[in-house]
Parts: sequence; C-alpha cells; structure tokens
Amino acid sequence: MHIKSVMGVAVMTALLLTGCGGQNDGKITLRMAQASASDGAIGKSMDEFAKEVNEKSNGRISVHTFHNGQLGSERENIESVQMGDLDMAVVNQSVLVNFEPSIAVFDLPYTITSTEHADKVFLGEIGKEFLDKLQKVRLRGFAVWESGFRNLTNSKRPVNSVEDVSGLRIRVMENKIHQDLWAALGADPVPMSWSDAYTGLQQGALDGQENPATVIDKNNVVEVNKNMAMTEHCYSTVFILFSPKIWDRLSAEDQKLLNDCMNEASLKERALSRKMDKEAIITLESKGMQVTYPDKKGFIEKSAVVRQKYGAAFKEVGDRIAALAE
Repeated sequence: MHIKSVMGVAVMTALLLTGCGGQNDGKITLRMAQASASDGAIGKSMDEFAKEVNEKSNGRISVHTFHNGQLGSERENIESVQMGDLDMAVVNQSVLVNFEPSIAVFDLPYTITSTEHADKVFLGEIGKEFLDKLQKVRLRGFAVWESGFRNLTNSKRPVNSVEDVSGLRIRVMENKIHQDLWAALGADPVPMSWSDAYTGLQQGALDGQENPATVIDKNNVVEVNKNMAMTEHCYSTVFILFSPKIWDRLSAEDQKLLNDCMNEASLKERALSRKMDKEAIITLESKGMQVTYPDKKGFIEKSAVVRQKYGAAFKEVGDRIAALAE
C-alpha cells in the first residue's frame, strides 16, 4: 500500500477510535491539530502538553496530537473547532484574522519590538482580551504561543540596509498587510502558499521568502537561499483554540486541570522557541547561510505607511501595545 494511503487509513482510524471530546468509562480523549512540523517548538510543546495532561489526570484524559496538516489546513481546523468536530486547533494569527479581523494589529510591521515586549502583550491583559474576543465567532481562545520574529532570506545578495531589498521577488503570506509591507520596502511581493513557495525558490521564479529562523532551518531554505537578514519585521504567534461545544461538556475540575497544564505549557513553549531560534541561526551559518544584521531604522521608516494605512482601525489597542514597549 502507498505510504500516503497508509497514513490516511491511520488518521481515519484514529478519528473513529477517539471521536471528539470522546468519553468512555470516565476517560476523555481530545484531538489537537496543527499544520506545521512536529519537530518545531510548537509541535514539541503540543506533545509535552499532551504528556502533562495524561500524567496529571492519571491517564484519564488523553490528548492525541496531529501535525503536518494531517487533519486539514489551518482554516479547515478552525471551522472544525467551531462545529465541535475537532477539539483543539493550533493556528497562525494571520489565518485567524479571517475570523476575528482585529488580530491583524499583530501583522503590522514592528508592532512587537522584543521578546520581553511580546510577553507583556500576550501573557497580560491584552492577550486575554484577544482570546476572549474569539467567543463571538464560536471559538474558545485557550492560549497564545510564539512562532517567532520573521526574517528575510534571498538568493541574490546580502541585505545590509533597506535599500538592498529593492527589486527582490519575495514570497509572502496570502495576507494584504504583508503584501503591502514588502511593496513599501521596495520588493516585489508574491503571495502564495508555503507548499508552492519552495518550488518557486528552487526554480528561481522567486528570489526569497520571510519566516522565523527555526522555520527557515527546518524547511531547508538554506539549500535555495544563502543570505538571511535579521529584519525581525513581524512577530508571529499561533493561537490555541478549544471547541466551546467540547469545553462545555467537561467538568469544572477537568477544565481547571487543562487550564493549568496549558498555562505551564505556554511558558515552556516560549522558552523553547527562543532557544531553538538561537540554535537555528548557528545551524544555518554552519550550512553556509550568510547572516546579516541590517539597521532596522530604515525598515521601520519605510514601513510607516503600512502602519498608518491599517493601524487606524486598531488605534486604541495599538497605542496600548506600544506603551508596553516603553
């Protein structure tokens, strides 16, 4: 049997065996899905969360994790959580914008200026407010985890200043703010899915892309791009979503256990993400990636037009986010 067929059968069998929020003889089985790889900070932390839940419930609650889009795309996972067909989903902020538009404030370039700033925002009152907002679109915001600061790679030249970006054909996410950002910086932005991007980079149809260092490393971007600039233009997160339909079926005791495990997992994931990010830069350099640290001032100035265009819609929360950086 073809390997994909075997995987498909395995996933379907798992679905049939577990059900959604399945309960059997007092035991509860939950499914938690993401579209990214299992060996990143997010994937590792999902597995660690599952282990903690199992241990602290003495085996009564099992969390089955699914990586690499086994249970569908991020958008499909969100819709499945809304309907109660999937218990938990881990999705990028830029996809969740389609369900809660105000999350787009975090896509604005240079909104989050450091990891310390990120923690003040996402582990504090503002983070809680954004999680609570999801209730109105039939989602329970469970936590916000770190994906990391996004950096630029390309095959043409080292980027030492914003002027070096001019004319580069860059793959960007299918997100209008990101497209306008790279146009403002002088690049030629090409929106497309990540699954298509690597082929474009291999064939030379694209000059570069932008992602956190760990994503760049895990996806072997160094094989097609030899230059990485630490632009840190956008801080990416993933939101952990829980199905309200499933959550409401759980006892107060089980809800507390899951909340406690998730709070602990959130702190550990952030620490792991930062550790892996530093390691990824070292690994990429060892594989031949030339890493530059351009002055961000030029990038911040040139991207001001994007913050002005989109930021008006989020002025109140944008000002509060900025105040936490001081």
